[in-house]
Amino acid sequence: MRLALFLVAVQPGPTLVSPTPSPTPVNTFAANPFHVSFLLSTLIWLPVLAALIIAALPNPRGRNDRTIYLLAFWTNASLAFLALVAYNQAQLFSPSFQFEELIRWVPWLGISYHLGADGITIAMLLVGSLIGTVSVLASASIRERVREYFTLLLLLQASITGALCARDMFVFVLFWAAGLLPAALLLAGWGGPRRHEAAIRFLAYGAVGTAALLVALLLVYAATGGASFDMNVLANAALTPRVQLIAGLALVIAAATRLPLVPFQGWVRDALSEAPPGLAVMIAGIGMRLGGFMLLRLLISGLHDGSRLLAPLLGALAGITILYAALAAFRNDDVRKFGAYLAIIPGGLFALGLAGLTSISLLGAAFGLITGGLAAALAVGVTATIAERAQSRSLSVLAGLAPRMPKLAWLLVLAGLAVIGVPGMASFISEVFTFLGVFYTQPAAAFLAGLGMAAAVAVVAFTVQRVLFGRPRPDSPGASDASLAETWYLGLLVAALLWFGILPGGPKIGGQVTLFDEGIVNVLSNGSTDVASPYVPPAPPAPPTPSPSPSPSTSASPSASPGPSPSPSP
Repeated sequence: MRLALFLVAVQPGPTLVSPTPSPTPVNTFAANPFHVSFLLSTLIWLPVLAALIIAALPNPRGRNDRTIYLLAFWTNASLAFLALVAYNQAQLFSPSFQFEELIRWVPWLGISYHLGADGITIAMLLVGSLIGTVSVLASASIRERVREYFTLLLLLQASITGALCARDMFVFVLFWAAGLLPAALLLAGWGGPRRHEAAIRFLAYGAVGTAALLVALLLVYAATGGASFDMNVLANAALTPRVQLIAGLALVIAAATRLPLVPFQGWVRDALSEAPPGLAVMIAGIGMRLGGFMLLRLLISGLHDGSRLLAPLLGALAGITILYAALAAFRNDDVRKFGAYLAIIPGGLFALGLAGLTSISLLGAAFGLITGGLAAALAVGVTATIAERAQSRSLSVLAGLAPRMPKLAWLLVLAGLAVIGVPGMASFISEVFTFLGVFYTQPAAAFLAGLGMAAAVAVVAFTVQRVLFGRPRPDSPGASDASLAETWYLGLLVAALLWFGILPGGPKIGGQVTLFDEGIVNVLSNGSTDVASPYVPPAPPAPPTPSPSPSPSTSASPSASPGPSPSPSP
């Protein structure tokens, strides 16, 4: 059966090899007027320009609130169009990064403004533009300090986009850290009753993650001689297993503060439950995915020995995280915190796929990076809308919601189904591939994660039955169903999940756009069913057979990346 998977190109070859970077940026823009030479820079800096315009726009007594809202919306609509341009104009089966831009920034330190996009980046940009548009639509209820709100929201979006496109490690860290302050200010300025505590906790965990990322950066930079921060150079450097282990552990800690993974999940509950709906959608949909993207790009692609050594730890953290999120959601009585706990599960599944280190599990993880963001955004968006419309956050008070809020009732059901990954939802594909691959290499982690997913199914079923079809309480507050705008922006997320779940091939998908650079995974080709770990160390060469007559011995040279040993020549 042909599996036409979203943005997957079938790569020939049985083993994983390190990526071969192009020495100069690849020009893919000259043949078509819709190719933009600085496409990635436009995606990054257009929101910054719009934020500056909004910040400079006078707004006495809120007279320009609608103008500001429309400017933010059309900025995101333009970003979605540009992301579609990148998606449609990507070179087919290209092993190199595309739409590259390279400007020497600080040459004496080896720092460059280097941007580039492969298939996974283009997919993330496409999903990010959709999440950004939904986030603006979800912010229509903002009535106080509208100018400041959308200025910060656009700056947050620009920082996330910059991190996705960065091919220089120093630039990546700058964009990674730049998003912390706008998100914290949005949370502290427009959040719920516990917004200040949530903002401080968000900044604290973000600082820990940034510090860990800096440790990994400086360690690898020093080990390579301090010549360059370029990811192509760092990924191909000959690092000792000890350096890879320490740097990889720092990367895991940094990613765990974003995905998040236990024990760095403490900020998520308060941040997503206290944040305004637009910010919650942005953080859950694309902000938290940035941690997984970093692991996929830097750990799995660049540190093969570190990936092997840290795979059991990553698998254990993933399984514990999934089980924790399911049990915490069961013990919780706050509808917004229920959505926050559901948003943790896709990150745990992604980490589980990485821990498997098989072609099929890595494929599931990469697809889950996209679908998990959509499912998490839908979960926090629906629960935030229910809390606003029902004028209560208590699940006990919200019993019997379906007759009063039928549209939101169905959207809540779909959000739960998307997170647990039922057939027909896009997350189902990623979960199946993840578990199929992980059971071969990390059976204990897969079993623990399976228990967590079973608990999540039970929690979703119990909560949906209690909230939607339970007996209404006499003291339940009045509730109104979702407005047309709320139905539309939540419906966009549902449509995307159903589209990629029912038709994962889609237009110009299924073998036409490269999803991975070769250092991450060579997708199974020619009907191969081999799911053995691609990072198994090569077997030691057999001892030479004594021979009475001297003969020149041939030994295989060590390979730059893990893979099977070459056959000895006769």
